[in-house]
Amino acid sequence: MIAIYTPYYSNRTKYVLDYIFEQQFGFKYEVFNSFDHVKESHIIKINYSHMPCEGWIQILPQGILESKGLKKFDVQFSMANELPVIFGNSSAIGFDIFGAIFYCLSRYEEYKCLEFDRHSRFSYLSSFLHVNNYLQTPLVDYWVAFFKSYLIKMSTGPLPFKEKATPAILPTIDVDSIFTYQGKDIVRQLGGFAKDLIGGQWPQIKRRLSVLSGRLRDPFDNFDYQFEILKSCNLKANYFIQVGKNGAYDKNINPHNKAFQTLLKRMVKEGHEVGLHPSYQSFGEEEIIQKEKQLLERIIERPVIQSRQHYLRFSLPSTYLDLVQLGIKKEFSMGYSEVPGYRASTSKPFFWYDLEMENMTELEIIPFSMMDVAFKEFMRMTIDETLQYSDALREQIIKVNGSFSFVFHNESLSDLEGWKGWRTVFEKWLTNEHKTH
Repeated sequence: MIAIYTPYYSNRTKYVLDYIFEQQFGFKYEVFNSFDHVKESHIIKINYSHMPCEGWIQILPQGILESKGLKKFDVQFSMANELPVIFGNSSAIGFDIFGAIFYCLSRYEEYKCLEFDRHSRFSYLSSFLHVNNYLQTPLVDYWVAFFKSYLIKMSTGPLPFKEKATPAILPTIDVDSIFTYQGKDIVRQLGGFAKDLIGGQWPQIKRRLSVLSGRLRDPFDNFDYQFEILKSCNLKANYFIQVGKNGAYDKNINPHNKAFQTLLKRMVKEGHEVGLHPSYQSFGEEEIIQKEKQLLERIIERPVIQSRQHYLRFSLPSTYLDLVQLGIKKEFSMGYSEVPGYRASTSKPFFWYDLEMENMTELEIIPFSMMDVAFKEFMRMTIDETLQYSDALREQIIKVNGSFSFVFHNESLSDLEGWKGWRTVFEKWLTNEHKTH
């Protein structure tokens, strides 16, 4: 069906061609290093080289796929076929689409970054997408959609594209603290009481006493509501559970707590996926992640193959290499907690390419585009503003038949003072009725 000529066939080239043709389009392609070997039966002929050949679709390489290591590329935006693109050139398509997609999906810029935020993370402020105001645009998805239309127009026969599916909704929930008051030891309880007394937080003191005496349900324990609303939307969630030791940024209760374990087992029984939320202090410590993974596996009595880093604290390639070594198959940290958008410029899952080893791995990256705290805590938006903003982002996902993966926290669904009413956002994000009225 598809013949591709290139003298630059490498692991990088194979990775991006597999992504476009097999994973997105759903059919095979053939690569040739000579024009003479191509058959007439190939209804699409793509020339990925600087050598002209009449009758072929030419895409001019800009160097990233044939290079090795981390060379510096001057990434500038231009317009081609009414799309913002990188690696622009004078070809009919107007840019090196293969190289551009590879640059975004491989997270090339993160390997080259020398400045990190206070949590040792790559910051969205350093992203070339943010600097050029394209962080909220799934450019890779748009490029792939354009390429599909272009191939249909240029083809001499029908192409077997896989059937178009309804844009997927992928709810994910981080459980940093499964309970607000319940299950904490005497030292943490007394510390909480003292803090509330000093701050004159009488409603919180009353609530704490009501929960501890059994008269009131713990506000963070809103999982009955979650399971019910997810079931009504015919959706399953991906839960990420923290079981690490208590620390400055790790606030969950003792994972040996009976109520804690019962709730996790119920998540599994309800059909939801339970993954690991590696603790803040596990960053760069493979042995700690391994111990936390093994503990979670003992609790839920099944293998743990999914994870998302607490505080999205990861570094490439070391964190992903550790996760692969530990048997993690799906990773959900690809996004930002401060702003919505597309960190890898796509809404769709893709496999991680290890730039140091120069090979595609079996670790599937599930990017997310929105997080509850980004809107409320960092962008200081109201509920109505959040719904309007998120609707605009979802419009783009629908245009490219993308995936809408988002992050909520059980504490955000507590309906406590700071999060009162935010269940409206959660429920709206769970449906395809994205328009606000």
